[in-house]
Amino acid sequence: MMSELAIETTGLTRAFGNVLAVDHVNLQVPEGSVYGYLGRNGAGKTTTIQMLMGMLQPDIGSMRVMGFDPLREDVAMKRVVSYVPERVHMPEWMTVGHLMGFGKGVHPRWDGKLAEALRERLELPAERKLGQLSRGMQGKAALLSALASRPRLLILDDPTMGLDALVRREFMESIVGALSDTGTTVFFSSHILEDVERVADVIGILHEGKLVVQAPLEELKGAVRRVIATFPEATKVELPGVLQHSDEGRQQVWVVRNYDVGILQALHDAGALSAEVEHCSLEDIFVAFVRTGKAA
Repeated sequence: MMSELAIETTGLTRAFGNVLAVDHVNLQVPEGSVYGYLGRNGAGKTTTIQMLMGMLQPDIGSMRVMGFDPLREDVAMKRVVSYVPERVHMPEWMTVGHLMGFGKGVHPRWDGKLAEALRERLELPAERKLGQLSRGMQGKAALLSALASRPRLLILDDPTMGLDALVRREFMESIVGALSDTGTTVFFSSHILEDVERVADVIGILHEGKLVVQAPLEELKGAVRRVIATFPEATKVELPGVLQHSDEGRQQVWVVRNYDVGILQALHDAGALSAEVEHCSLEDIFVAFVRTGKAA
């Protein structure tokens, strides 16, 4: 990971009544990264983001966003941080062109040339009213507004929620294309794994308020493997670092973290007739960590 952190939290915790929504979360988001914050609905992703944006106060813990305390330095922080919530509410009467003019008037860092380039890249018609745009197009308009203010950090809360598969893919590819021109750090939450795998280079998995894993995506995919072994008869074998295990009698399947080639030798020593190793998708990894519920 890079040494500079766009977001850093220590022990970040927030409860609602008896429900611990975010439980001692230690985030480390490197500057220049695209960080995918994964979790099932209700895992605590939106609560985390609302704290990072200074909209909610944590019960305990600390946080720094682009070097600022979101609670005490929110005005300075928001000059360099853009936030797009899950549901974007935009004035329906305003055209895309009006939106760009409005942004120029309120954002001191607004880049008109970038805004126009983004409008063309995102295929947003300047004269179309926002109320006439589809939800996906409204999301693109919000993305334009967020990026044209030249933020150092862009925070997106489940930006493709409710969109169909094709529109989701187009939206995420739009983000990647737009960011290639800006160098902006992105922190986005999602429960749609293929969206994250397509664009993210760092992954955090939140489960029941706890951050169970945080690592570069390629490092994570290199460390977690599926191991399949067949024995002459039902055999009990203990392997290190098991996240998930299924026993079908003679055949057993493990998903293990920190895979080591010594595992295959251990299986052969235990009498395995065959043993093989497979790479895991991000979905496989997510399911394994969430079912285990333990931090890596």
